[in-house]
Amino acid sequence: MKIRRKDTPSQTFSFPSVDVSRRSVLFGAAAIGGAAALAACGGGGSDKGSSVSTAGVNSAQADGLNAIFGPGGKEGGVDVKLAAGMMLAVTGQGSFYGKVMGNGAKLAASQIKAAKGFNYDISIADHKSGDVPAALSGVRQLVTQDKIRVLQTSFGAPSEAIVPLIAQNKLLSFNGGGSSPGQAGKEYLWQTRMIFGDDPAPGGLAWIAKTYPDAKKLAIIGTQENGVAGAKTIGPEAWKKLTGGTVVANEQHDVGLTDFSSLVARVKAAAPDAILTFTYGDDVGYLVKAIREAKIEVPVMGIEFTEQGAKIAGAAFDTFNFATDFYSPDNENPWNKIFVEGHQAAYGEPPEYYGANYYEQVFFYWELVRRVIAAGGDPTDTDALQKALIDNPVFKSLYGGDAQTAGEVTFNPEDHTISKPMGVFKVVGGKPEKVADIVKVSSTADPATALV
Repeated sequence: MKIRRKDTPSQTFSFPSVDVSRRSVLFGAAAIGGAAALAACGGGGSDKGSSVSTAGVNSAQADGLNAIFGPGGKEGGVDVKLAAGMMLAVTGQGSFYGKVMGNGAKLAASQIKAAKGFNYDISIADHKSGDVPAALSGVRQLVTQDKIRVLQTSFGAPSEAIVPLIAQNKLLSFNGGGSSPGQAGKEYLWQTRMIFGDDPAPGGLAWIAKTYPDAKKLAIIGTQENGVAGAKTIGPEAWKKLTGGTVVANEQHDVGLTDFSSLVARVKAAAPDAILTFTYGDDVGYLVKAIREAKIEVPVMGIEFTEQGAKIAGAAFDTFNFATDFYSPDNENPWNKIFVEGHQAAYGEPPEYYGANYYEQVFFYWELVRRVIAAGGDPTDTDALQKALIDNPVFKSLYGGDAQTAGEVTFNPEDHTISKPMGVFKVVGGKPEKVADIVKVSSTADPATALV
């Protein structure tokens, strides 16, 4: 792989992998299973050259995708090249997310190309795990040097910061990792996961209230990055309505914390009957481990699950519950089976939640391209693409469905959020098992109705 520093466009550095710490870089030629590769991203806005290779993507995958989404060729956009950007955590504490998100999108681009669909030409910029100045600089470079027309962004704070750039440049954008209220209703920006923390919190608390009816005292642990409303207002208000109880501790911590001993000591002193945490990523693994090492035995309800968090917490994670729009690689939905097979072949491991979201987003773009072509429009015109989304906000999904049919998700054209299946899960042997279905409820609704 070759990576060109944007501050020195005449110099090229070679690296054996994508785990880099170079400042303000754009990625190109990202390998798919050592075989398929994206076009190289040259510095200084130079032509990226060749299109996506389909090596390593078998014909059965392509045929299966055509059966689900429609034929390739002209109506599938085979002659269309859509310049796409990704704003990811390539470096820093959240680099795990950047890797799996990028892998998901690259696999989608390769599979669509094999199905004779459009050429999704990816350039990747690094927001360094949430650094706002890096995000602003990275998007400007993607626009001016790589001429992107669409953007897959991630994390809450950097995505909120680039909202003006998205609108100014009419970048039809999806965020499937770090959705937040500050992004709702913003022009050209659509969230492809439920709002982090806020949407599943009432359902998660309703499950605790039903399962542990004597629980009255709740401790909340969160960050300033994501789930802020859930921690400050949604969680406390739902808990009071559900139990008549109170919040006895509401702690905040910096993202990337690994030593939770002081915070956990304060929580223990408050003697809660249950804990709700909006902590995410590696942090939640360290947190759950610290809670159990401190001999706090009350139920803990989180907002997400990752394999990395489970590895960090070890056996302690088998006492963890979480509520979210969780992706399962075991879903028998036929599109999901194609995704899982392709991911295993490309990367040697099954996919997880965030990789699934960013893979799915590329297919949303493909569907929009198909719709605009069918209507006789320009499939690289982001106004036309967004109109096609608003006119029909329903899309096929890896989530839900059954052995014969792909699932469905629906966007809300008013606030640009999405509705998709959610659940409460327990962790057993380091793996999630669903224990209840939950739904999004309004702020004025009885939170008990969030538990299906």
